[in-house]
Amino acid sequence: MTNHDPHANPNGRLSRRLSRRRTLQTLGAGLVAGVAAPWVLRYAAADQPMGPGGIPLARPNAPVTLPRFEDPIKSGLEPEKGGTFTVFNYSDYIDKKIVDEFGKKYKVKTQITTFDSMDIAITRLAKHVKADVTNISLDRVGQAVAGKLLKPVNLDYIPNLKKNVWPQLQSPFYDVESRYTVPYTIYSTGIGWRSDKVKEDIAHLENPWSIFWNSQAYKGYVGVLDDSRESLAMAMLYRDNYDVNTEDPAVIDKALADLKALIPICNPKVNITEYQTLPEGTSYLHEVWSGDMLSAVISYMPKDGDPSTLQYWVPQRGKCLVQNDCWAISATTKKPVLAHLFLNYIIDEQVAYDNFTGFTGYQPPQIAITADSLISKGVIPPNLKTVVLAPEDLGSDALSLMALTPKGQALWQSAYSKFVSGV
Repeated sequence: MTNHDPHANPNGRLSRRLSRRRTLQTLGAGLVAGVAAPWVLRYAAADQPMGPGGIPLARPNAPVTLPRFEDPIKSGLEPEKGGTFTVFNYSDYIDKKIVDEFGKKYKVKTQITTFDSMDIAITRLAKHVKADVTNISLDRVGQAVAGKLLKPVNLDYIPNLKKNVWPQLQSPFYDVESRYTVPYTIYSTGIGWRSDKVKEDIAHLENPWSIFWNSQAYKGYVGVLDDSRESLAMAMLYRDNYDVNTEDPAVIDKALADLKALIPICNPKVNITEYQTLPEGTSYLHEVWSGDMLSAVISYMPKDGDPSTLQYWVPQRGKCLVQNDCWAISATTKKPVLAHLFLNYIIDEQVAYDNFTGFTGYQPPQIAITADSLISKGVIPPNLKTVVLAPEDLGSDALSLMALTPKGQALWQSAYSKFVSGV
């Protein structure tokens, strides 16, 4: 079993992909451990697990309204002028050209400061990064609010939220009323494969996930995501267990045993480079994020490659892992009006589309973006229609990998470490 670092993109874009949850998520540690206060505790529900500061951990079927520790800025203020506007983001997760154009529009210098994991982002926001806006994953919003790392938003400045974004994400379960965030990208987890290399019709198997446990013929060309939650969750879904935020040691141990069973079967590579290895043919079968399948076509398909050989299967609603990333305003911003305008700008219909198809490959949850429209424009081939998500993929029955208690996170991380080390 091997672990590969991402390689450079020959087209100069998307030079690396980094897991949204690659490192240990220490929800109760250090920077937020001491922020519990009455303004938070009144939001706690008796039957929900608690996160930092007494904020309940959000779930699709248990929405959370986040508390405000200060009032949003007033409506109708003029944007700040001059100086530098700082965007804090994952590496290669926004087109610099898009950010530069925002700066030109509002006559400010812009810079992108990057991080490699959400743990690093949270720590740096708490200690020394003076950003104006920050990327944040849905499972970390509550933690950032508890640590007073984000400013509440005034939606009067963000009309594009209601105009362009899916209704289900205008008041999402992890941030009811969109008090702190706007959605940036959305993606599912499924199976990617090369139809010219894999003989099985995976989409029509009784249990498509079982292909990994029957992949002896593709040994050395099989991969699972280098992500402590995604890999173990795949093993749970293989067993028709959809409690993907469980903290039951027995369930986690069973998932670990199933993952370890893959080693003699197919010697799986554990990486997040499937966006490159699938189109170039150095992997045949891989657990994959939908955004990386889109990247495979948009940015990584060799000139002599055939996009029709790329296939993607994803379970039906309620059995499919769906995640999304967000934008929020950093509590340290000195340009709060401009920060609001950036949140509105990044979900502008044309800006979102250009950033998606021209750089990130990760779908924004925009009303105007549909599978049929992308196929008709030649952005993706018809065989990858399943890569594109739709509003109906969300709801209280949807599956999302959400924040765990410190005890639960330790169980998942320990099991994953045993898998990747072969212990």
